[in-house]
Parts: sequence; C-alpha cells; structure tokens
Amino acid sequence: MAQDATTMTTPGGTIVTVGGGFQALQLPDMDFTFLIGPNGNTVRKQTNDSFDDTGGVISGQIETPFGRWGSTPVTGVIGGFFANVNDDEVRHCKSGANQTCTVENIVNSPGLDSATFAAFKTKTERDVDFWGANGELRFGQAPAPLPDSGGYLFRFGYVGIGADVRGIDQDNKLRLSATGVGPAVKYTETLDTTYSGGFLSIGGEYNILGYFGMGSSFRSFITLKGGVYNADTDYNGKFTPTGIAPTKLGLSDDETAFIGSLSFETRKQFGYRTSLSLLTNYEWFSYAPQMKYLDADPPSLGKVNVTHIADDDAFAVRTQLRLNIGLGSSQLYQEPLR
Repeated sequence: MAQDATTMTTPGGTIVTVGGGFQALQLPDMDFTFLIGPNGNTVRKQTNDSFDDTGGVISGQIETPFGRWGSTPVTGVIGGFFANVNDDEVRHCKSGANQTCTVENIVNSPGLDSATFAAFKTKTERDVDFWGANGELRFGQAPAPLPDSGGYLFRFGYVGIGADVRGIDQDNKLRLSATGVGPAVKYTETLDTTYSGGFLSIGGEYNILGYFGMGSSFRSFITLKGGVYNADTDYNGKFTPTGIAPTKLGLSDDETAFIGSLSFETRKQFGYRTSLSLLTNYEWFSYAPQMKYLDADPPSLGKVNVTHIADDDAFAVRTQLRLNIGLGSSQLYQEPLR
C-alpha cells in the first residue's frame, strides 16, 4: 500500500488511515462438467465458471515513527483489508452425434463413475473472501514538504521489510439440471488458501507537473512490493446425485508462491492533520489453486485422472478512497496548498 513518504518522518506523528472501495479479483476457472467422445475418452472440459468479478473492500492502517537508525528515520506500519467478491454463471451443454454431456463423481466410486445426459444446465455460484494483514518497518529519508519544491520528477522515499498473511477463501456451489430429468446433481466445495511470508518494498514520490514548472496541490506516490510466501490450500468437496448417497473428498496442498504488487496513490491535503487519498493497488499471485476433477478414460487405456489440486495464477486490483488522520495535537502537515 503506497504511503506518503513525508509523514513517516514527522516526530511523534502517528497516522491512522481508514478506507473503502472496490476489489476486482481474477481466479482460475471452475471446470466441472465435460464432453466425452464415442470411444469414451474425454473430448474437452466445460468451463462452468470463469471468475473475474468485483466486490467491496474495507481497509485500515496505522503508521508511527520509531525514531532513527543512525541518521535514517524508521517508521512502523501495520495494516489490513477485507474484501468479498461473488459471482454466478449459467452454462448449457447439449450432446451431439459424436459427443455426450457428462458429469463425473469427485471420487472413483463403483457404480457411479459418471452420468451422461442428452442435455443439461449448470448454475455455478462462487463466494470469495479475500483478506490480508501485514506489519512493516520502513527506512527512509525526508523529502521536502511541498510537492513542487526542487522541480523533481521522482524522489526516493523509503525501503521496507515486512511480514504478511493473506487469504483467498472460496465457497463454491454447482447445481446441474438435466433436460427431461430435472435436478440431477448438487456439488459444493470449500477451497481455502492461506499465504504467509515476507516481503521487501520500495516507495517514492513523483511529481510530473512540478517537474515542468506547473504547481499542483496534489501529491503522487508509488510503491513496489514483492515477497515469497508459503501457500497452504485445503479442499473439501461434496457430490450429491439425486437419489444416491453423497460422496465426500478432502485434499490439501502446500506450495511456494510469489506475490508482487504495484501501488499508486494520489493525495490531497485538507488540514494540518488530515488528508484524503485515492489508492490503486495491482497484485499478482504466481500460485492460486485450481481443482481438476475426476474424469476416467476407459480401463483399456489404463488411465484415470483423479481429482487433485492443480495450480494457476491470480490477479487482483483494489481501488480505495482513504482518509488519513494524524493523532495528537501536533501539526503533521504544512499549511494546505490552495
């Protein structure tokens, strides 16, 4: 999260930030049903849901000066956010001369390995909680207090090191209705991934208008972060065909992931201790779980693709309007520019 590099060096100045806005989240597809050919082989998976949607987000942060390490100011920052994003999609499948619409059990159960239909409709609902919390130490210098002083294009603010925990918790549901049969299958799953690790950051301020001699009452900041995380995934699925006992499956996976982010903040000062900022954060996850469900080729081919946790990547964009408030009676900012 991009922060004002000047406020971190203010003696005795603790700043509380609260914000809210929109969270866009792109996750791996959910491919549950599929088509089989005349020889019983899987022709292709059907994408029942391609998750790329937007929800709401709230966040909070506290930053406070810790003094100096030699001549370098040190600031401590703790913060977190919570977002909820949900999506639902309806897909249709119709059998043809050489392909048959099929749904497979999540486990290789005798007597119910697969069910074929002339046509069916699936409705998939995905509800995702996306959250994070972090702590960071920032080591930086104090740039001049006014945004256009010095006519700079960019000036360094700080480098930081921190620890982070993230979560992408999915509750997914799929209901299959077959033509002429009615409700045929209900499938539910939880797919939760917790990321824990450390990161490095670098932040600074850019001032394009001031560099060309045009004053501005807005200040702009940029932050780049990258870290290595342990990604712990837990899956629990329940497959319930109409009139037949349900089957359940639990799986887990443990992977290493890289999370990188780029943040842009534009800040407007309104008083000696208050400012309002617009922050946009772009994040990329090198690992996000994608379920690969059972589809069995004929026994003569000696191949069975069991249900397992595979991997893909994920992308997130978070845009928030944030209020920054300095605690105490001391003045934290210069007089606002008009």
